[in-house]
Amino acid sequence: MPIPVRETFPTDRQDLIVQVTDDGSLTLVRAGSDDAFHSGCGAASETRHVYLRNSGVLDRLRDRKQTRVLEIGLGTSMAMLMTLDAAVARDTVLEYVAIETDWISAATLEYLKPRDWTARPDLVDAYLDFRRSLPDEVPPGTYRWRFDARRTVVIEVSDVRDWSDATRSPFDAIYYDPFCCESAPELWTSDCFRSMRRSIRDTGKLTTYSCSRPVRDALEQAGWQVQRVPGPVGGKREVIIASPV
Repeated sequence: MPIPVRETFPTDRQDLIVQVTDDGSLTLVRAGSDDAFHSGCGAASETRHVYLRNSGVLDRLRDRKQTRVLEIGLGTSMAMLMTLDAAVARDTVLEYVAIETDWISAATLEYLKPRDWTARPDLVDAYLDFRRSLPDEVPPGTYRWRFDARRTVVIEVSDVRDWSDATRSPFDAIYYDPFCCESAPELWTSDCFRSMRRSIRDTGKLTTYSCSRPVRDALEQAGWQVQRVPGPVGGKREVIIASPV
């Protein structure tokens, strides 16, 4: 089936354009490339399915279980905001750590209508205010946003290969969401997945949109049990849930 032509429009950055995905939500694409921040079949539906649901995070938050999430590739902040929204709805304790090299500015995020992603637009407003308090081009470092007494987001502006968790507390879930293997092969190696394995608790799950054979092999070499499961409706046929062996 040919890939449909989807509507796009510019942002305040020459290297990023907005794409309208099939579920109506908006994402970013690197200009002049096929590097999209989400599936064109539906940015919001992919995020909910692949990350919040497949990881078990949504169930944990609904059951009011204190939860610690690691995201590799903050991107548009969609997964973070959706996860935070779910934690607030159930008044569940959440610590969310995201690693990113290019933290998108508030001005660019506004093009994506991020208030449509959550039940509480004020949550998005608070995050955008926090992002505006920092330079558009954020230098490497650790940035902590405390939404309230029970929910904290930590943004690590760093290459994931150079990062280590200072707290050494295990994560309950890892959202593995860098650009694809063709664009960022260094982030899909067994060494990277071995580092992720050391960061997660024994009952945790790593979820990702990629189901390619090289990715599955790299995960298994790093000590993960790989399960292929159905992807989101209208999206990829299969995605991955990986559990520590």
